Amino acid sequence: MRKGLLAICVVLLISIAALLPGCEGEIPLGTIEVKATLDGSPWTGDVDYTLTPATGSSFAGTSVDKTFLEDPDDWTCAYISGGPGTFVNITPAETQTLDAEGTITFTLNFESEEVDVSIVFNTWSINGTPVPPTPGGPGTFWWITQDTVIDAHYTVNVGGNNTGKPVTVHETMTISVHNIGIEGEMPPANPKVWHVVNGLGAVSTDPPLQVSNQVATHEGNPVPACTNIELPFCETVHLDAECDVETEVGATFTKKVNWVRNPQGVNITHLAMWDDCIFEIDTVQEWTVFTMVTTACEEVGEGFVDIDPSNDCCADSPMIYIGVLPW
Repeated sequence: MRKGLLAICVVLLISIAALLPGCEGEIPLGTIEVKATLDGSPWTGDVDYTLTPATGSSFAGTSVDKTFLEDPDDWTCAYISGGPGTFVNITPAETQTLDAEGTITFTLNFESEEVDVSIVFNTWSINGTPVPPTPGGPGTFWWITQDTVIDAHYTVNVGGNNTGKPVTVHETMTISVHNIGIEGEMPPANPKVWHVVNGLGAVSTDPPLQVSNQVATHEGNPVPACTNIELPFCETVHLDAECDVETEVGATFTKKVNWVRNPQGVNITHLAMWDDCIFEIDTVQEWTVFTMVTTACEEVGEGFVDIDPSNDCCADSPMIYIGVLPW
């Protein structure tokens, strides 16, 4: 009787074991890794591709690095779109054999696009109208009253052999401001004060392009809106405006930066109507004279290589002389 019960138990255990997952007879999975490189260096980000087994249905991947657990089979990786730069190939092979508990790696290789971005200074302008640095030659000033903007114009060219491809250009525009005061004026009437506005309309392009990530800086350090910046007597202060411009290879555009406004009022940076300049002058002060020199540099975004860095920055502009009249 005991032998009969024992035989029945053994049969039941074998039957249950056959129904449980992971039991003997099931083939273990393998690991598929999908990676990418840009110019030979590891790269991670969004890229579309497919993985297809020899005996099954394919599925899509949308980023790298990624790891998948799949059935042993001959697997093929195919690039679809996205990624940085230009797609080159898949190594070590587009089709590889995945063994049980084994690992295969598909590496999508990309090369940076070659472009040539350049910038030149065009002209100073007052309220958008081009002007020479001085109205009447050496020793003369552009006297500005309330609601007057001093701006500068530059021309940017994005050359390359892949015309029409979208590219982000990071731009840094700089002014060197020198408070030279008024003849006969001595400290402590100085320093003069400028306020940071960093208005969204301060940097514009022709034709119109998307401008984003705009930052104002003082001596290379980012400064928020409403910050007061002192211009000490007879010292040079360096101020920047940085931003990203979305354009395309083959484009040429003019960029205008509204550097500083002498406002129609005092401390009015909070008003939306005055958000089209980087800085504004504190007019609660005596009149003064200051000079400005500007330069600018361009840098292409990820996935692009600038083949001629020598023209990424323009030379110093002519020095403009500005006299600020009290109101």
